[in-house]
Amino acid sequence: MTVLHRPEPPLPEVEEPTMRRCGHYIELTEGEAVVLAMLAGDLNSVRIADRTGWSYNVARGRLLRLKRKTGAESAPQVVDVACRTGLLVPPLAGLRTPLPPLAVLSFRAVAHGRTNRQVALLRGVSESTVGADLAAIRHRMRTEGNPAAVYRLHGVPGVMDTAVPPCPACSRGAAR
Repeated sequence: MTVLHRPEPPLPEVEEPTMRRCGHYIELTEGEAVVLAMLAGDLNSVRIADRTGWSYNVARGRLLRLKRKTGAESAPQVVDVACRTGLLVPPLAGLRTPLPPLAVLSFRAVAHGRTNRQVALLRGVSESTVGADLAAIRHRMRTEGNPAAVYRLHGVPGVMDTAVPPCPACSRGAAR
């Protein structure tokens, strides 16, 4: 029996940091940029460590630093902030049929750092309904993980929020 392997799709490129209106940048180390690109490319921490040869703890540590630098609570939110600040620029895409509006609402909430439980409470539905909504969006975007789906959804006009998120450096009181 022959096992066919799909070739790995190319990873997104991380752009140069964009200066915010307040004067701060989100500056990434080379390792953090690799982790960000791989998150958007549908790899989780274990697969990132495996593909780069880093230990799991190194990959996880770089993801934690990315969260701190972007002011994010979760990996999908890291990708969302990176797309909204120009660190990641997803290719434009179109959908043959529209996405279910309630599923999109759930996905936007996850992209803004909310947990499935918090989204369920906001919408007044069960966590399993939220999980099914997220799975439906991941399926339509042909991804396994939420961060990659967030990246791809940013390429679909009008689906994701494009407002620039608050600056984490300003909220920490950092000097310009």
